[in-house]
Amino acid sequence: MQHTLPYLAEAESVAARTNDPDQVLTALRKLGLDDFGLLMISLPDVKYPALSKVLPRMASAEIQKTWTGASGVDLLKQTLAFTRIVENAYVRHQKRSLHDATIMDFGCGYGRILRMMYYYSNPDRIWGVDAWDKSLATSREAGMLGHLVQSERSPVSLPVGDTKFDLAFSLSVFTHLAPRSAELCLKAVRRHMQDGGLFILTIRPVEFWPYIDKVRGTNVSADMIAAHNTSGIAYSPHSGVEGETYGDTSLTFDFFQRDGWQFLGYDRSIYDSFQTSVILRAA
Repeated sequence: MQHTLPYLAEAESVAARTNDPDQVLTALRKLGLDDFGLLMISLPDVKYPALSKVLPRMASAEIQKTWTGASGVDLLKQTLAFTRIVENAYVRHQKRSLHDATIMDFGCGYGRILRMMYYYSNPDRIWGVDAWDKSLATSREAGMLGHLVQSERSPVSLPVGDTKFDLAFSLSVFTHLAPRSAELCLKAVRRHMQDGGLFILTIRPVEFWPYIDKVRGTNVSADMIAAHNTSGIAYSPHSGVEGETYGDTSLTFDFFQRDGWQFLGYDRSIYDSFQTSVILRAA
C-alpha cells in the first residue's frame, strides 16, 4: 500500500548503502507488523534488489504447503496470529517490550516464524533449533539470519552454548511428540531459559480427535479422548520408526505443571483452531 512506500524506500537505501541486516531491520521496523510480514514473504523482489540481497528468501510455495498446509498470504495470516499471541503474552506477563529479547524458535522448520522475530530483535539474539537436518539446510539455503543449530529428536540439552533465553516458542511441535519426547523437550528448553522467561508452545485440544477420524476415515477418537482425559496426553504414532517419537498428540494444560514450569494461561486464534497456545514461565 502507498503508506508503506516511503519506509520501504528508506530501507532499500539503507540496504544498498550498508549491506547491514541490523540497520536494515531497524528501518523496516517502522512498518506495521502485517506489512513487515508481507515484505518478508515476498522476497526476493525485483523492486527491492538491495533488500533481497540482505534479507532471506522466502521458502517456495511447495515447501510452505507441504510442511505447513498452506502458503502465501493465507499462511501469513496464521503466522501473524501466532506472532501476536507471542508478543501479547510477553508484554502481558513480563511487563516489558519484546524488542531486543533473546529468542529461541524450538522446531524452527524453514524459518516461518523466525522471519517475524526480526521485527523485534536483531539476528544475533535469535536462535532457530530443529531436529531435522533438512529444515536447517532449507533455512540456510534461503539465507536465514541468526543462529541455526540441530538438536537431538529427544534432547537432553540444546546446542546453544551458554545462551539463556528471555523467550522461547514452539509452533506445531508438541502437537506431534510422543509422551517421553515431550517430557524431554520440556526439560531441555527449561535448561536454557532465563529464570522467569516465557515458553509459548502450541498443543492440540481434545476436539482434534473427532476431526481426525472424520478427515482420515479412522476410528481412534474414543481411545484418544479417554487417554487425554485420564493421563493428560493422547498419542497416535505415525507408521515406521518415526512413530517412536513423532505422530499426532493432544495434551492437557495440567501436563505442563512440571520440570520447572509454571502454567500462566493459554491463547488461541480462530485462524488456526487446532493450535492452542500454552503460556509457561520458567519457575
